Amino acid sequence: MNRRKWLWTALLALPLVVAGGLVYANSQARSFICPITGEELPCPKCCPLNQSQQPTYTCPITGEELPCPKCCPLNQNS
Repeated sequence: MNRRKWLWTALLALPLVVAGGLVYANSQARSFICPITGEELPCPKCCPLNQSQQPTYTCPITGEELPCPKCCPLNQNS
């Protein structure tokens, strides 16, 4: 009887775990809309409004100094 109870518990918990993972992944995949340019950007640091700090990343494609690795066109899909 105990095995059957654990089996049903596992079968009922599995969809909840999958749904929670999908909700978490969706929340992490959101992009940032820059209020200055209106562009959809990969992170808030890519917006000119938030670039008051010194850039610390050099993009290997464009050679530009960027505020974060997500601002580089090479890394925008991750």
